[in-house]
Amino acid sequence: MTRPNYDQFTCNLCGQESPVTQDFERETGLCSHCGSNVRFRALMLALSEHLYSQSMPLSAFTPDKQFKAMGLSDASLYADKLASLFDYTNFYYHTKPFLDIRNIDHLASDTYDLLITSDVFEHVPPPRHVAFVNSWHLLKPDGLLLLTVPYSTLPKTIEHFPALHEFEFIQDGNSILLVNRRIDQTVEVYDKLTWHGGVGSTLEMRIFSETDLLYILSDTGFKDIKIWNEDVPLYGIHQAHLNCSYVITAIKDASATPPTADQYDPYIDNIYSQETAVLHSLPHTPERITGATAERVIAQWRNNLHKPAPSILGKAYRYIKSKFQSNNSNTA
Repeated sequence: MTRPNYDQFTCNLCGQESPVTQDFERETGLCSHCGSNVRFRALMLALSEHLYSQSMPLSAFTPDKQFKAMGLSDASLYADKLASLFDYTNFYYHTKPFLDIRNIDHLASDTYDLLITSDVFEHVPPPRHVAFVNSWHLLKPDGLLLLTVPYSTLPKTIEHFPALHEFEFIQDGNSILLVNRRIDQTVEVYDKLTWHGGVGSTLEMRIFSETDLLYILSDTGFKDIKIWNEDVPLYGIHQAHLNCSYVITAIKDASATPPTADQYDPYIDNIYSQETAVLHSLPHTPERITGATAERVIAQWRNNLHKPAPSILGKAYRYIKSKFQSNNSNTA
């Protein structure tokens, strides 16, 4: 935990003065007014520098409804303001407007001036390059990819489920396990899953390495790649000490030819094998299990395969029920 050596900052999302708190890391250092964290403020700083060649608060951005932008599950703290400034759409994986970045057939290529994806690509099922290739296709020539993912300084990326193909989550007592049927029809079970946003929320698929991340960006057709790793005390961006997981910007190179967005992973040599000692040295790495627990969970998974698919009304009822229960728990 590192506290900056100043006592207040101006939030570049809401424009208000905020005191510095003791806990000041990537996901903390919250603005006392709007709740922005260091990551959000660093994102908007990079966007400001790209658009206007200077650092300025979001409130000073120039409205331009000809500027077409998209976000992938962007935080409302900045998404709402971007929607008022630009022709901006915030897409979601789980609700309208829907977008699975692995499947962009319903969207036109060369459409967007800006694509923001903040802490999303670590959750996209493998192969990991597909999200980058499709981002390239969606952007206009010289369009901006504004990206964050948690990443390490290890030489290679840690892919938790490299053979992921057809998978399902199975509740086993107090644990949620992942059952995966590989493309060769082998069935495997993983325990000790890593979730972002709480257990059962959003599954972490990988921990990128900086080296792999930069290589994929370059090879999938991006240029002028920049890592924004500096501290900016004015806006409460205290991050240089982290050594990783910074905002990255990259420009679409229209002359490039990215690889095909299919199931073949052209960068498989840039991930650790499942047997490497690195994986076993990390405290939060999913574990492939065998034995009685795995057999029990696989049996439950096979049983689920033979159940009739739920009706649309049934799905809607369960969704509304889960939201009602979630809202009740949040207000309790």
